[in-house]
Amino acid sequence: MGSSQSVTISSASSIQERPERTEIPARPVTACYPEEPKLRVCFGTGAGGFVQGFPSNGGVYMLSCSAMELDFLGLDRFETALPSADPAEEDSLCAKMRLLGPEWWPSLEACNKAGWQDFLHQGQHSLEHYREERVRFFGVASQGGVWALETGGEECSSRQLGRINNARDMEEKCRQIEKFGGTFYAAPSECPLLDFKSPFPERAAVHVLLADGDASNQEVARSLMAELGFSQVTTVGDGKEALGFLLAAAEDKTQRKPDILLVNTELPVMDGFECARLLRFDFSYSQHYPHIPIVAMPHHTMLGDNKLQERSVGTGLSGFVPRPIQKEQLERTLVKWTLKGPRRFLLSGPSVEDARRGARVMKREY
Repeated sequence: MGSSQSVTISSASSIQERPERTEIPARPVTACYPEEPKLRVCFGTGAGGFVQGFPSNGGVYMLSCSAMELDFLGLDRFETALPSADPAEEDSLCAKMRLLGPEWWPSLEACNKAGWQDFLHQGQHSLEHYREERVRFFGVASQGGVWALETGGEECSSRQLGRINNARDMEEKCRQIEKFGGTFYAAPSECPLLDFKSPFPERAAVHVLLADGDASNQEVARSLMAELGFSQVTTVGDGKEALGFLLAAAEDKTQRKPDILLVNTELPVMDGFECARLLRFDFSYSQHYPHIPIVAMPHHTMLGDNKLQERSVGTGLSGFVPRPIQKEQLERTLVKWTLKGPRRFLLSGPSVEDARRGARVMKREY
């Protein structure tokens, strides 16, 4: 860089000088920093983009933007663009960029040299590693199947493929992957870039019964459990349906009985509390499921409510997983109650006579 210096805009009243750097060789490949000719916006290997603003008083503003910030600046999230020939329009863009904390450089050449030096000085990200790095993009099609694209790090940079991750939804991402030469697989298991081998095969054998009347809640819970390796999930709409399914599964010797019940506390027809009581103390159910874990899923705002504690007394609930569901807590709960040997819901479970007596007192008609 010689004697050239650049400054960082930190506020209207404060400017920090960058220290001088030693001269470095010309950059052999286009990495993560834009080069001549002048571009208003270009893309790299990651999401977002690089924006350059050329104020009328000289120099260049450089800004690494997220997709949201590109929208704020009024720039396309997928297409490169040239600077405006109108100085007033370019100054207007620079004024908006200054609100996002850009860096000012005396020239593009100074910026590019400094950027390439930063790249070379990152030991674990050497040029050789950068060229050999594999970058993958995936999109799940609404009609089923997946789009997949794999490329090397250098090619990803030169083609500016990081813009694919600027998509606002999965359909838009699929279109971008297709545009840049991706491959469509109608059966995701046929995609060689995806690994469908579960790292937790024992979890795939666990049968989870989920009782929740809200379709979106069901989808969220199923998705999280699938990510955790619990892929065998049956869903029902309320407590009455849950009891019916449990009884049918117990009587059908060819069907695997559920290993755990997750039940929403706020359900139509029969809520989670009543479902738990009958499952624990009605002998027609408890004889088949004497120790099945029952985990309630109240909304998180109910956790500090005394009514929740009062309604939980005498239900035999094993625990709570509040909604919105936290993935880590869901995993701990499922592993605790299904993969560490049989557990009783109480230190001493009810006797057969206790169960029969409880059934006579608590059984209701639905």
